[in-house]
Amino acid sequence: MSDTTPQISITAEPQVIPTNCLFRVDRSLGTEVLYTSDPDWAKEWAPLASAIFKAQDGVQGIRLGPAEVLITLESTPEDWRENARTLGRAIRTHLQEEGEVVKEGAKDALEGSDLTRNKAQQVIESELNPSLAAHGGWVEIQASKQTDLWITMGGGCQGCGAAAATMRQGVEVAIREAAPEVGTIHDATDHDAGTNPWI
Repeated sequence: MSDTTPQISITAEPQVIPTNCLFRVDRSLGTEVLYTSDPDWAKEWAPLASAIFKAQDGVQGIRLGPAEVLITLESTPEDWRENARTLGRAIRTHLQEEGEVVKEGAKDALEGSDLTRNKAQQVIESELNPSLAAHGGWVEIQASKQTDLWITMGGGCQGCGAAAATMRQGVEVAIREAAPEVGTIHDATDHDAGTNPWI
């Protein structure tokens, strides 16, 4: 890395699910949304995810996005700040060394529950969020365990009176049509917060 290369800025944001932390990067990672919970798969197909798995024990899963990384730990840390420093440093170091984020063909190499989660993610990205954006809302997968998914709603959908119907009749139906193998879909949204909190 050249001395003139700008320092990569990364911010860490603990999420509503306490085992999760979202790392926002100030530049493109050059990848579509992709999730893995398999260090061996990551070693072969997703070098950035592999670097994160190696940086800290207890990483359960990693969701790579266009300019962000969502990391799920196996257990809730007492204080995310120490973990965030370690994980943020791993992300920055890998990127500054011009490390590859995801290899070509990675998505096609997914298997098992990670393949299931990524099928659901594709429906969210291509169908659900473009539709919900018209109402100022969005949904995202915050966590998964085997084939079960924990989904949060945000923007205009967070706390909206129609949120339960949207989740049950819209989100669940679309995901199950694309990925029938999905297990239980949990609404992990904090509906008491947001722009339209339930009261």
